[in-house]
Amino acid sequence: MTDTSRSTPRRLSPLDWVLNLSVYTALWAIPFALFFGIMNGGTLEVFVLCYRVSLVFTLFIRSALLLTETFVAPRLQAAERLERGHWATDGAIYVVASIIAAYLAAIVVNRFVWSTFLDGPRAWLVTGLFTLLFSILFTGIAYARVFYRQALERAGQVERIRAELAQAELRALRAQINPHFLFNTLNTIAALINENPSDAEDVVTRLAEVFRYVLTSASREHSRFGDELEFLRSYLEIERSRLGERLTLIETIEPDLESILIPSLLLQPLVENAVRYAVAGRTGGGRITLAARRAGESLVVEIADDGPGFVAGATPRGHGVGLESVRERLRLAGPGHAFIIHSSPETGTRAVLTFPLSPVSHRPAALMPTEAHPCD
Repeated sequence: MTDTSRSTPRRLSPLDWVLNLSVYTALWAIPFALFFGIMNGGTLEVFVLCYRVSLVFTLFIRSALLLTETFVAPRLQAAERLERGHWATDGAIYVVASIIAAYLAAIVVNRFVWSTFLDGPRAWLVTGLFTLLFSILFTGIAYARVFYRQALERAGQVERIRAELAQAELRALRAQINPHFLFNTLNTIAALINENPSDAEDVVTRLAEVFRYVLTSASREHSRFGDELEFLRSYLEIERSRLGERLTLIETIEPDLESILIPSLLLQPLVENAVRYAVAGRTGGGRITLAARRAGESLVVEIADDGPGFVAGATPRGHGVGLESVRERLRLAGPGHAFIIHSSPETGTRAVLTFPLSPVSHRPAALMPTEAHPCD
């Protein structure tokens, strides 16, 4: 099977070729000229001669590496071979290409630059040893570039996968409307049909509005805060038809907040928890408070109840799904979003949510609670 996880070396543009064979070659020749110039006396004349020699070697070796990277490496990566050891094969090819290019450069230097450069077997051997040393250096640099590009490509793939996963999780979390709500509402409608057909019709209409909003909001990441409020009011009116005077709603909403965008369907799980545990679960019912205010460059929304509460750091049975869905939604929404729970036994529960006034797309980030009573 072809190894599809490996990236294909990029095709160099004409500008890349010009830069690699001119500017970069001249720059790469400097350290080699300094190295060999110091070894051979360190005079200005020696440095100039060594630079000319280094230019020829660098030009030949870089040309060989670029040709190998552009024409040989892609064919090797497209060929079928074992995953284990492929890097050694590629590295050996780069070394061989460098050695061949270095000996060609030595011949050119001996013919046109330094007539005694290859004077005798010892000179050929020394040239080969230095060629092998610097070929390994060049090969390491070339391979580092390949690994760097592969790392970038794989990092990009990971980010794309994470983004797709985040969107999938987001769509799943948006769809979390407790089926008990639907069952309870249908039972309420069934009971009202004979007792009060007008109220039954009103509940059916509101139920249709709730699910219509859920369906339309599932296709977008953000909704207007005003639309979310209307959705919550319809939801709570349906619950009031079942709970009657046991459910008390208090709103403290600052004006001119309706157009602010917040993640769609985020508040409903918190309101549902408040209804279920602070109102429906108590004989005398309870009170739910919705509050919203502008705080600097953020919108702060609070959903509070006067229910039994729970110990800080603990999640009572049944709260987990709703709270975790909100926490995950805000984590996916990115920086500027926060979620904090304040609760203690017999004092109720208060959920505080913070949204940036101008939501933008962000990479998912971890929530950092800033209060002393987060719900973990």
